[in-house]
Amino acid sequence: MKDIGLHLVLFALVGLGIVVLSAVFSEVDDVRALKTVPKRLLLFAVGCGLLVGTLLAHEHAVARVA
Repeated sequence: MKDIGLHLVLFALVGLGIVVLSAVFSEVDDVRALKTVPKRLLLFAVGCGLLVGTLLAHEHAVARVA
């Protein structure tokens, strides 16, 4: 896995964009929306991490069988 640091930075930037847009469109007040961004970003990152872990576990299990 070449340039893992660069890929993590790019993922963080794209994730931040997704989270900020979802926060702004879900709240009426922009100030309240921006206050929820850190919590939303943490939940987004944890959710993506769980998804990656699940996919790697399934890949490992299937690779053993095949």
